[in-house]
Amino acid sequence: MSLADRHVTSSALAGRPAPVPVVLVHYHVYKNAGSSVDRAIREAVGTDSFMELDKDRGFRRAPAFNAALVRQILHGHPGIRGFTSHTFIPTVHRCNDFVALPIVFLRHPLLRLASVFRFEAISAAHKDTPSGKLAQSAAFPEWLDAYLGMHNGKNYQTCVLSMMEDGSHSPFTNGHPRHIGDIRVAAERLDEVNSLTGVGIVEQFDRSARRIEAAVGRHFPGFRLSGAAANQTKQVDSWQDELAALERSLPADLLARAVMANASDYALYDRYR
Repeated sequence: MSLADRHVTSSALAGRPAPVPVVLVHYHVYKNAGSSVDRAIREAVGTDSFMELDKDRGFRRAPAFNAALVRQILHGHPGIRGFTSHTFIPTVHRCNDFVALPIVFLRHPLLRLASVFRFEAISAAHKDTPSGKLAQSAAFPEWLDAYLGMHNGKNYQTCVLSMMEDGSHSPFTNGHPRHIGDIRVAAERLDEVNSLTGVGIVEQFDRSARRIEAAVGRHFPGFRLSGAAANQTKQVDSWQDELAALERSLPADLLARAVMANASDYALYDRYR
């Protein structure tokens, strides 16, 4: 059965077709315009029908944020229509029990790293982490040099988008020099998202938003993502100019290491933009 077929399947109840719940699921990649997407979903479904799973007191300690958890929540809370999590297993849209409209954004790896640096320098939640402490006192090149040696400094987007169903990371994640296994998994999932709602690109936010709005709006009339900017650490007029300036600010060897350490993220970004 194709993904399209699964999205129109209804179960029979007492001889009458039962409506299949339709929900929005945000595969929220850290520092990829996620706050803007969450705000748009909350406004579309209502605050009482929206759950931030990794922040919710009842579910934030769940072993995995996957389709099974969404199914469990809908069984007990059938009115929920929007879900988000920084560590969603991005296969919820494959579930037969409900229609899941996925939203995910990718970001240029170096621009994303710069955003992480700016955010962690001012974030109370990160002030005691190694990267947060360094961001408060160091310039971006020094911070980046250290961050590339940390777990989240290498192919973060690929790693999160290729997590296994139980919440663990792909065995190829970070430990494999070429990251072959996880990028294949991530690309397969993103291809599915692309066929349903479209993979968003942060640097092309409004264009991506229009495509996602067209897909989501068939189920949630009036859904608006365009112009929903929130939690921005820097206003940028031209991302190309910002990227060029960022690359010029880094020593050549450090820039090369950053690109190599995030080769899978660059490949995914180029695939969908």
